[in-house]
Amino acid sequence: MKLFFLAFFFAGLASCGAGSGKGLDERGLPVKTDDGNEPENGVTLAQLQQTVFGTICTNCHTGSNAPRGLRLDSEENSYAFLVGRTADEIPSLMRVNPGKPDDSYLIKKLEGTNDIVGGRMPLGGPYLSQTQIDLVRSWIANGAPRTGTGIATTKVARVNAEKTDANEKPSQLTVDIHFSRAVKFESITPESISVFYTTVDERKLLDNFSLLLVDKTLFITLHNIPTDAIQIEVNINNSELNPLLDQNNQIVDGDADEHQGGGYRYVYTR
Repeated sequence: MKLFFLAFFFAGLASCGAGSGKGLDERGLPVKTDDGNEPENGVTLAQLQQTVFGTICTNCHTGSNAPRGLRLDSEENSYAFLVGRTADEIPSLMRVNPGKPDDSYLIKKLEGTNDIVGGRMPLGGPYLSQTQIDLVRSWIANGAPRTGTGIATTKVARVNAEKTDANEKPSQLTVDIHFSRAVKFESITPESISVFYTTVDERKLLDNFSLLLVDKTLFITLHNIPTDAIQIEVNINNSELNPLLDQNNQIVDGDADEHQGGGYRYVYTR
């Protein structure tokens, strides 16, 4: 079982089209820098200020006349006006809800979800790339720390499913799971991931899939999905003996309860 899994894993590294593998060595691990240190793990507010808030959002959100009073023209202001602050367009939400990117109005505005008030941000576009949004998601998932990368548990920051053929019910599907910090290649075992498909009559294990790990994102490509499957379920299992670890050797917080461990479940309906 383990040898089969590892063979499948390395086949995925060689053949799967999702992700470039840039910055990884031949084992799929982050390449060390010239000074021998690992690349910084996690996203900082300083990084976001330099790459997103201060360079893109400040086209509008600067000074005393910033829209909605939301100033993003310095690290201090970005933190003060985002983290734990009520979203005035939807007062039941926070602009940034630490640890919960999906419940943060900032993410909804950046992604243009159908429950926002007004337009997607940046207003009129061009909009942020998914890579840029994932940086914001990861920072929030890690507790939206004021400095550094935070001490909150590593969580799933985003999950997405892409059909890899044009059929209404594709026989192949890629699910990419983006973590808030990089995960350890070595901690992925046959017990880490399980996939099920559901038909009208039954729920069965789907064991034909390949994996590709690129830094913070795990791409799971499911092959030969039965045509009568109406639902696909991907699980990151809560294994005490073989837990999924981040690069800090901390167990990934699958159920996002701010405690290490716990399973994660994603359901895709065909």
